[in-house]
Amino acid sequence: MATVRHKHQRRLETVPTQRQGSGLAQVSAPPVESRPASFVPPPQLEPLPPETAALLLPDLAGLFVPSAEPPAAPPQTDTSRPRRAARSAARPGRPTTVVVSLSVVVIIAAIAGGTVVRLQQESRAAELARVQDRVARVVSEQRADAQFFQQSRAAVARAGVASALAAQGDAALAAHAQAQAVLDANAQAGDVPRAALQEAMDTAAAKAAALGQGTSPVDVRGSVAALAAPQQAVVEAQAQWQAAEDARLEAERVAAAEAAAAAERKTRAASSKATPRSSRAAAPAAASAGAAAGAPAAAQVAGIEAYGIQSIGDALNAHRANNGLPALSISGSSTLSAHATAMASEWRIWHGGNDSIVGWVQPASSSAMINAYANSSSHNTWMLKSDISRMSIGAVVRDGRLFTAIKLS
Repeated sequence: MATVRHKHQRRLETVPTQRQGSGLAQVSAPPVESRPASFVPPPQLEPLPPETAALLLPDLAGLFVPSAEPPAAPPQTDTSRPRRAARSAARPGRPTTVVVSLSVVVIIAAIAGGTVVRLQQESRAAELARVQDRVARVVSEQRADAQFFQQSRAAVARAGVASALAAQGDAALAAHAQAQAVLDANAQAGDVPRAALQEAMDTAAAKAAALGQGTSPVDVRGSVAALAAPQQAVVEAQAQWQAAEDARLEAERVAAAEAAAAAERKTRAASSKATPRSSRAAAPAAASAGAAAGAPAAAQVAGIEAYGIQSIGDALNAHRANNGLPALSISGSSTLSAHATAMASEWRIWHGGNDSIVGWVQPASSSAMINAYANSSSHNTWMLKSDISRMSIGAVVRDGRLFTAIKLS
């Protein structure tokens, strides 16, 4: 059997002929024109690095790793096989290799495209996460700033409220002290006006004590304003009492003056009827008259009696001791006694220029006299001075009323 092989063609076979020695003549087949078939070489693919192949498709990574083994040699065709086997072996495998290569390229392109899309998505997701994180930080900082400013405004508001409450409390205390001074200075205003003022003072003090603890500044201001009316009532009641007392004292003084004038006229009428005495008898009478002129005024007005100054001094020193002050020395004064007698004779009081405090009480009592002085702020200030060491006292009683004139020095 004759065989023709071309470099790029499959084998060309001849028609078998009869062997020599047989009766058949060997006939050669007409020659077959051998023309090279069209052949498309497969694309030259560069092998991928192992790490890239593993990233794209881990399961196919081994397909793209270049092999170090040399390519296997093409199998040798056995010419002794039958025709069918020779024809089957003569068929080339190049088209199958091209299809497989193209399939691999398509798969790789799809995997690469999917990987690119996935990487883009992951990049966008990462960028979105960074933006969201930045936005969250900005929002958190803005919230922190807003909270700080809100707390600062609240602190300023609380400080302002505390300051306003303190000022309102101080005003309430000042108003209460003023009302107490009015109450002390008007001891003869009467029980009803004084009780009304005291009640208003107690209400204002309670409101001021509860300020900020259930009591509003408006309530405190209202209680302070409510002190004005009872204070004015006490002052007016005291003024009315003083006016009535002055009128009574004036009426008594006039009556006493008229009685004295009547007694004088009666004495003169009686003396004009008496027989004149000799000059010797007149001299003792003149001496007696001079002694009477130098006697205390209490002996010249009927019904006026001297009062013990020691008990008055003891009461005043007891009042000082209750206020933590030392006792004063006690002494009598003819000048102050004469002034007390003059006040008793006219049923009124006034300062004579040599005294510190003057006053009267009825019924006559040393402790009542000192209590009356203590209820007057100006008189009490004199008695509680810390820079004095002695007292001089003049005191008389007329019809159960004690008149005193005291000098503190």
